[in-house]
Amino acid sequence: MRKSDIERKILNYLLISGAIILALQHPANMSRFLKKLPRDLREYKETQLKRALYRLKKQNRIKYIKENGNNMTVKITKDGRDFLKKINFDNLTLERTESWDKKWRLVIFDIPEKKKPAREALREKLKDLGMKKLQHSIWITPFPCEKEINLIKTVFNLSDHWIDAIITESVGIKEYQIKKNFDLI
Repeated sequence: MRKSDIERKILNYLLISGAIILALQHPANMSRFLKKLPRDLREYKETQLKRALYRLKKQNRIKYIKENGNNMTVKITKDGRDFLKKINFDNLTLERTESWDKKWRLVIFDIPEKKKPAREALREKLKDLGMKKLQHSIWITPFPCEKEINLIKTVFNLSDHWIDAIITESVGIKEYQIKKNFDLI
């Protein structure tokens, strides 16, 4: 297992739960803490978790907040959230369902020339996701993609521009060819 795996899992847990409360002064407290972790983090040894927390703190991806007594709260920082978005973005895929719901998703966008690098990166990411180009600013997929499009908008800083996923049941006269392109026939 890579170091980044455990760090990603810790950051995801912090993002979902908001914080981890640690009482690390006594060894028994660490075992109680480990029992509260999600199953995929409990597979790691205590030393691995401590090292991962140390690395995340050193990289400013988490912060420790001293509480009363021996307790300490661990929270994700903005750098940690940004890092997580990038990791999740790099591994982004569309979930392919076993049976197609007979609906097409058209991703349509209008991004100005001054944002050309972001527009080109968007096109490249849509291609990586397995979408097919109908026109320069219209891409198609038979798979749900709304959450992924919202993440792409955030990562490429395109929230102020028009990008939308429109769901339709028909794409006109080219539907047969498009179905062939997605191996739906």
